[in-house]
This record gives sequence, C-alpha cells and structure tokens, in this order.
Amino acid sequence: MPRTALFTLLLCFLLGFGACDSGSGMADEPPEDDPIIDPPPAEEPGFKRADMLANMGNNIIVPSYIAFQEEIDALHAAGEAFKNRQDETTLNGLREALKEARMAWQDVALFQFGPAETFALRGSLNTYPANTDRIEANIASGSYVLGTIENIAAGGFPALAYLLHGNGETVEELIALFTTDGSAASRMVYLEDNLNFVQESVDLVVNRWLPTDGNYLTTFLSEDKGGVDVGSSLGEVVNALVLHYERFIRDGKIGIPAGVRSSGVPRPKATEAFYGGYSSELAVRSVEALERFYKGISLSGEDDVGLEENLEFLEADMLASDIATAMEGVIGSLMALPDPLSAQIESNSDEVVTVFTEMQQLVVLLKADMTSFLGVTITFQDNDGD
Repeated sequence: MPRTALFTLLLCFLLGFGACDSGSGMADEPPEDDPIIDPPPAEEPGFKRADMLANMGNNIIVPSYIAFQEEIDALHAAGEAFKNRQDETTLNGLREALKEARMAWQDVALFQFGPAETFALRGSLNTYPANTDRIEANIASGSYVLGTIENIAAGGFPALAYLLHGNGETVEELIALFTTDGSAASRMVYLEDNLNFVQESVDLVVNRWLPTDGNYLTTFLSEDKGGVDVGSSLGEVVNALVLHYERFIRDGKIGIPAGVRSSGVPRPKATEAFYGGYSSELAVRSVEALERFYKGISLSGEDDVGLEENLEFLEADMLASDIATAMEGVIGSLMALPDPLSAQIESNSDEVVTVFTEMQQLVVLLKADMTSFLGVTITFQDNDGD
C-alpha cells in the first residue's frame, strides 16, 4: 500500500469515518439521525430615529398644522358673517371661532422651528398682553402695518380678543362700536385687517410644509437632518419643545401673570386670554398637546413612536415614566385653576404660584435629563434663573 494511502486510512481512523465520507455532503454536516437545531428567531427590530421623525412629521406636525389652518379658515368666515350683519348672533359666532382657533394654536405652538421660526409665527399670532393703546391709536389713524415691531402686540389673537370682547362693554355696546360709533368703519377695517393678517401668516407657514409649496416635510425627514447634532431635526424638535414649555407655558401662561417675574406683583392682564376669560383652558390644551407629541400620539389619537419610546430604547425607562407622570400632574394642576385665570390671580395668586412651582419639575426632566440621554444640545439661552 502506498504510504499516502496508509496515512489517509490512519487519519480517518483517528478522526472518525464520518469525516472522510466520500458522499456529496459537506464535511461539517451532521449525521442524518442527529437533530437539526433551528436558528434563533430574528430579533425584533429596534428603535429607529427615522421612524420616530416620520411619525412626528407625517402624523402629528403636518396634520396639526392643517387642522389649525382649517380653524383659521372658519375664523375668517365668521368674520365675514359679522361684517355682513352685526348682531349678537354673529358676534358670538365670531367669538367662538376665535376661541377654537386659539385652542388649535396650542396644538402647533410647540413647532416653532423651520417655517414657523423663519416667519416668526408665534410673535405674529400670539404676543400678549395686547397693546390696547396702540390698537386704538391704529384705529383712529388708519395708518399701520401689522406684523412690524411697533405693532407686534396690536395684532393677532390677543388683538382680536380685545376687539370682540372689549374691556367691560356689554354686547350691545360692543356692537355699537362697529356700527354707530364715530370710528365704527375704521374699527371694522381693523378687525378685517387682523383676520387677514392672521390667515396670511398661518397659510405662509403651513403651506411651506406641504409638497405643493416649500415641502419642508421632506427636509425634516432627510438623511442630512437625521442625527442629534445642532441643526438636526431631533435637535430642533427637542429645543423647540423645551423652550415652549419652559418659557411660553410655565412662564408665559402661568408665572408672569402670577407675578413670578415681577417681584411678586401679580399681572392679571398678562394672562393669555384676558379678553375672553379662558386662559386656563388654553394652558391645559397646550400641555396636552406637548404630552401627545412626547408619546408619539397622532392628532387622531393613534399611539405610535415618540420621544418616550426613544428614551426607553436608550434604557431610560424610569426617566420616560417620570416625564409622563409629571406631564399628567401638570395637566391636573392646571385643570384645577378656574377661569377666568385673571380673576383667580387677583383673588389668590398664591395658588397660581404654587402651580408654577409644580411645573418646574418637568422643566428639569425635559431640559436636563431628557436632553442628556438623547444627546441633544440646548441651543437657546436662558433669560432667567428658573
């Protein structure tokens, strides 16, 4: 026997005959009678930031803007009805349309990035308290440009509320201001100009999100903006959310009117809806909108992926739960504040200050803890000591 054949036979004996099988199977296949172990099941797909941003853009931001735009259209139509016939029915219809528009504004006010930031939508629509002296001066002169710095508090929702609710006038007296008063024609023109200004401002921003105009949604969802760095979509969203809650909900709606930023001197006229008397309702709606966005819940109520799921994916389950609990607590505290909030501040501002203090916990959770886990940098500057 040749030496090579003898060596091969010996090797097969030592390793086992199966390894030298001359069949067609691969050398590492198991014998037919051995059980075949199934591969482990595929892992569930993990959290994807792109999916979260897609849900935010497609199911929350754009639908909320469109719904808001529809309320503005309804407001404009109610204004036309009042222009054509000035009576209690059309006045109340216009008041109600204004309230619905302001409630819908709470659903989009936190999206102050992209087109809304470019066109300063918040300042155009909702700078309060209204500058009533400027409003009356504009009506008297007939010379003004809404949206300018000098008229920033003489236009938008607060100005409309002042025109429609007045400052203590009865319904009959208000209607007279638009019909028989010496400045009635000018007042009606000012009302129309404000309604047009609001509609044009909203259309400008909303349309920029749509494919038919600027298509900012595509930019928002683009790969270039998919990280967490400054300028990313997540960075813009988180900064806008934190700023909105800290400065425009906690401070603007509660702290400033309660006197927190004025050495303890209450400023009841600085409530968001001083003319109209539903400031607490607006505050509740604003935090409810923030809560839905945090949880990834669409305007229609469908629960999808949001910042809460992002934190859970990063193994920050406790923080995610604490934020949700704090939001519920803030909503409950705000609901306990009766309207008109200005009257509550005048009678017992301490209760409102207490709510402001309770709201601070959520600032810390969002601004310090959440941003740390997400890796997002806060880019806006504080204007107070919290």
